[in-house]
Amino acid sequence: MEIVKRCDCLPLALKVLGGVLRRKSRTTDAWKDVSSHDTWSTAQLDEDINKAVYLSYGDLPSHLKQCFVYCSLFPKDKLIRQGVIVQLWMAEGHIHNKLSTKSVEDLGTEYYKELVSRNLLEPNKSSYGLSACTMHDVVRSFAQYIMKGEGVLLNEGQDANRALSIPKLRHLSITNKAVGLDTLQKQASLRTLMLFGSTTVLLKDSLNKLSCLRVLYINEANKVEVSDSICHLRHLRYLCLSRTSISMIPRDIGDLNFLQAIDLCGCTNISELPSSIIKLRKLRSLNFRGTSITSVPRGFKELEDLVRMSGFPTHSDGSADGWCSLQELGPLLKLQLLEISGLEKAPSGSMAAKAMLSSKHHLTDLFLIFTSRLGENGELQDDISEEEHERIEDVLANLCPPTCTEILDIKGYFARGLPQWMSTMSAFGSLRRLVLDDYACCTQLPNGLGQLPFLDYFWMRAPSVQCIGHDFLIPSLGGEAAGGKGEVQVPTGTRNNKRQPHHTSHGAGGVAFPKLRELGFVGMLGWTEWEWEQHVPAMPTLEKLLIDNCKLQRLPAGLAQHACRLRELELINVLHLVSVENFPSLVKLWSHDNPMLEGISNNPSLQWMDISSCRALKELDGLPSLRSLEWWDLDAEALPEYLREAKLNKLRVDCSPKLLKLISLQDNSSEWGKIRHVQQVKAYGKRFTDDSIDRHIFYTKEPYSFEAIMDESIDED
Repeated sequence: MEIVKRCDCLPLALKVLGGVLRRKSRTTDAWKDVSSHDTWSTAQLDEDINKAVYLSYGDLPSHLKQCFVYCSLFPKDKLIRQGVIVQLWMAEGHIHNKLSTKSVEDLGTEYYKELVSRNLLEPNKSSYGLSACTMHDVVRSFAQYIMKGEGVLLNEGQDANRALSIPKLRHLSITNKAVGLDTLQKQASLRTLMLFGSTTVLLKDSLNKLSCLRVLYINEANKVEVSDSICHLRHLRYLCLSRTSISMIPRDIGDLNFLQAIDLCGCTNISELPSSIIKLRKLRSLNFRGTSITSVPRGFKELEDLVRMSGFPTHSDGSADGWCSLQELGPLLKLQLLEISGLEKAPSGSMAAKAMLSSKHHLTDLFLIFTSRLGENGELQDDISEEEHERIEDVLANLCPPTCTEILDIKGYFARGLPQWMSTMSAFGSLRRLVLDDYACCTQLPNGLGQLPFLDYFWMRAPSVQCIGHDFLIPSLGGEAAGGKGEVQVPTGTRNNKRQPHHTSHGAGGVAFPKLRELGFVGMLGWTEWEWEQHVPAMPTLEKLLIDNCKLQRLPAGLAQHACRLRELELINVLHLVSVENFPSLVKLWSHDNPMLEGISNNPSLQWMDISSCRALKELDGLPSLRSLEWWDLDAEALPEYLREAKLNKLRVDCSPKLLKLISLQDNSSEWGKIRHVQQVKAYGKRFTDDSIDRHIFYTKEPYSFEAIMDESIDED
């Protein structure tokens, strides 16, 4: 309790201090040392500095201190992405691997995870795993306090002259659009320059005096002009021009001998890479995802130190020697992350095999992208010839990932059949995340997914799948017959197979999908049935389930029986679903546009619901924990009757202005009796075409208050 008092019971302070205590021995003396630390009594700190954060900072090893402080250069509304921040640390020389056999990237990832485990960085809930984080305002303020005199984050409205008057400023991050870049020429010691969201960035003469610059990071600027003077920045390690209007990068970019990372993500105006890029032999990261680049220079394979590459285009020049860009990937054996786009342009499976994916023993993150054949309605746009089906399947068959792969995303695959290696997915024992998006023609799911011991995320869009059968949980014998009894055949990236031992149990302890936490089925237009019997154990750790746009008639009994940790269920446009029932651990439920849904019952832990356009819903029963409900229907003429019996603390209603006016009549309306028992009601009147006018009712039962804001146009409805 003494430590809790030291933290003034503040959640952030307790959280950060918990990161310190986790590394101490679990003894009374060790914890007393923390409780009696000099930090708590020091009078030298500013009043605004949180002492728990200061103590946590003091507990960091020296190499982590500079990495932590550097994170404060990111504005509060920007995510700190793991791959990006590690590259920035590398550019600044903050990662030292002289005494380690690990790569610089692997060490940087360890640094990043250490800061997360100490609660100095907070994982972003919308991102997979620890791929992106944020920094609490209090923690950021402290880090900026430590950095003052050396680095500045200049936000909109702050005094630029005062910040730029710091002598020997080393790190500068700007979100202030009013700052003139010509003023930066005086900052000869600047090593980091980060510009976020500036409307215009004219980097011509501004760069001439910044000879020490190691990091140039420009993100989301509307107008960017970069002259050849950028090639005079001899110490530049990191160049980011992401999501800007830039149309080309300097042709002499290859003269930047120390350049380690180039990020052109989202630069749609860039259509080619200069041939000199192959001279950048120290380049470790290259991102041109979302650009208009359709080919790479011959000789790209010389960039053998590449570790991360996104947006690599598939291109065949049709020449006599049959060159294809995929063969440039073959020698790049250090790759840890690779994204290949435009794979439908690969002329053959034999050409795809030259990428030698299965030989890349460090490749953990792989993204294979074909151009989607699905239209906006989620259905197949054009007919596909039998020859094209065979070619596309052959291409994917020869892009077999190495067994060390942890993240695998395949998008836009439009062949009818699955390659052999996807019929033996259990061989990929390290796989944690699998996304199969826009599978236009496939009628089956990969075999053996339930046996993957570490798979925690699976998401699929496959409009031609009609039934998810028992083999989704229990592998079918057909999928493993090729390898013989007790074995499977695992392709090594070509059609030659390599035998590996295979375990016949479903997963850990005989349970299918033993670690799965998130599951999503989206755009499954033909899906009507999900087979999962109650006696088949599976998905014991499932927490989130999304089902969107299908014809599923019922949720399987096995799901309710065995997914005992399912807390969040999102059902959108599930056209034939009739009921949602018997989920003991369910806490949150989203139900949108489910026209045949009649009842939600026997979900004892359900606390919060969001119901939208579910006209057939008549019954809410067996929901003793339900306290908050959001209801949305702009076409409804009356509130649903089930609200009368719902024991709610909070209710939000989004309805038509006409219905809102009926509610405002209170006891003079039949609608008021349905909601008057609710402790707090917020109702809003909206039109499909007009959402700007404020019409609302705010009601509190105890102590009583009622406020109604209407507009005259309601009477015209």
